[in-house]
Amino acid sequence: MKLIAQLQNLDRLDSLIQRKATGCSDQLAARFGCSRRTIYNYLKTLKELGAKVSYCDKRRSYYYETPLPVDLHRLLYPDEAGSEE
Repeated sequence: MKLIAQLQNLDRLDSLIQRKATGCSDQLAARFGCSRRTIYNYLKTLKELGAKVSYCDKRRSYYYETPLPVDLHRLLYPDEAGSEE
Protein backbone atom coordinates (compact mmCIF):
# COMPACT_ATOMS: atom_id res chain seq x y z
CA MET A 1 0.00 0.00 0.00
CA LYS A 2 1.27 3.45 -0.81
CA LEU A 3 2.35 5.79 1.96
CA ILE A 4 -0.30 8.43 1.18
CA ALA A 5 -3.07 5.81 1.35
CA GLN A 6 -1.73 4.59 4.70
CA LEU A 7 -1.61 8.14 6.04
CA GLN A 8 -5.16 8.76 4.82
CA ASN A 9 -6.32 5.63 6.65
CA LEU A 10 -4.51 6.76 9.80
CA ASP A 11 -6.19 10.16 9.49
CA ARG A 12 -9.58 8.48 9.08
CA LEU A 13 -8.93 6.24 12.09
CA ASP A 14 -7.76 9.26 14.12
CA SER A 15 -11.03 11.03 13.33
CA LEU A 16 -13.10 8.02 14.40
CA ILE A 17 -11.12 7.64 17.62
CA GLN A 18 -11.58 11.34 18.44
CA ARG A 19 -15.35 10.90 18.03
CA LYS A 20 -15.27 7.60 19.97
CA ALA A 21 -17.05 6.02 17.03
CA THR A 22 -14.76 3.19 15.96
CA GLY A 23 -16.65 0.09 16.99
CA CYS A 24 -14.64 -3.02 17.74
CA SER A 25 -11.62 -4.11 15.67
CA ASP A 26 -13.78 -6.41 13.52
CA GLN A 27 -16.15 -3.55 12.72
CA LEU A 28 -13.23 -1.27 11.94
CA ALA A 29 -11.70 -3.85 9.64
CA ALA A 30 -14.99 -4.20 7.76
CA ARG A 31 -15.35 -0.41 7.52
CA PHE A 32 -11.81 -0.04 6.17
CA GLY A 33 -11.98 -3.11 3.95
CA CYS A 34 -8.91 -4.68 5.53
CA SER A 35 -7.94 -7.32 8.05
CA ARG A 36 -8.09 -6.98 11.81
CA ARG A 37 -4.28 -7.30 11.83
CA THR A 38 -4.07 -4.18 9.64
CA ILE A 39 -6.25 -2.30 12.13
CA TYR A 40 -3.94 -3.38 14.95
CA ASN A 41 -0.97 -2.17 12.89
CA TYR A 42 -2.67 1.23 12.40
CA LEU A 43 -3.31 1.46 16.14
CA LYS A 44 0.32 0.55 16.80
CA THR A 45 1.44 3.31 14.44
CA LEU A 46 -0.74 5.88 16.24
CA LYS A 47 0.84 4.76 19.51
CA GLU A 48 4.33 5.06 18.01
CA LEU A 49 3.42 8.63 16.99
CA GLY A 50 2.77 9.41 20.65
CA ALA A 51 -0.92 8.72 21.22
CA LYS A 52 -2.17 6.56 24.06
CA VAL A 53 -5.07 4.58 22.60
CA SER A 54 -7.36 2.38 24.70
CA TYR A 55 -10.55 0.42 24.11
CA CYS A 56 -13.78 0.88 26.09
CA ASP A 57 -15.89 -2.28 26.33
CA LYS A 58 -18.93 -0.28 27.42
CA ARG A 59 -18.86 2.10 24.44
CA ARG A 60 -17.36 -0.53 22.15
CA SER A 61 -14.95 2.03 20.79
CA TYR A 62 -11.31 3.00 20.89
CA TYR A 63 -10.53 6.35 22.49
CA TYR A 64 -7.53 8.55 23.26
CA GLU A 65 -6.21 8.73 26.79
CA THR A 66 -3.49 10.97 25.37
CA PRO A 67 -4.28 12.50 21.98
CA LEU A 68 -2.14 12.25 18.90
CA PRO A 69 0.42 15.08 19.07
CA VAL A 70 0.41 15.43 15.26
CA ASP A 71 -2.52 16.74 13.22
CA LEU A 72 -2.49 14.19 10.39
CA HIS A 73 -5.37 15.87 8.60
CA ARG A 74 -3.52 19.18 8.45
CA LEU A 75 -0.39 17.45 7.15
CA LEU A 76 -2.32 15.60 4.45
CA TYR A 77 -4.60 18.46 3.44
CA PRO A 78 -2.74 21.73 4.04
CA ASP A 79 -5.00 23.68 1.67
CA GLU A 80 -8.03 22.93 3.83
CA ALA A 81 -6.28 24.27 6.92
CA GLY A 82 -5.22 27.41 5.05
CA SER A 83 -8.76 28.21 3.93
CA GLU A 84 -9.90 28.51 7.56
CA GLU A 85 -7.56 31.45 8.27
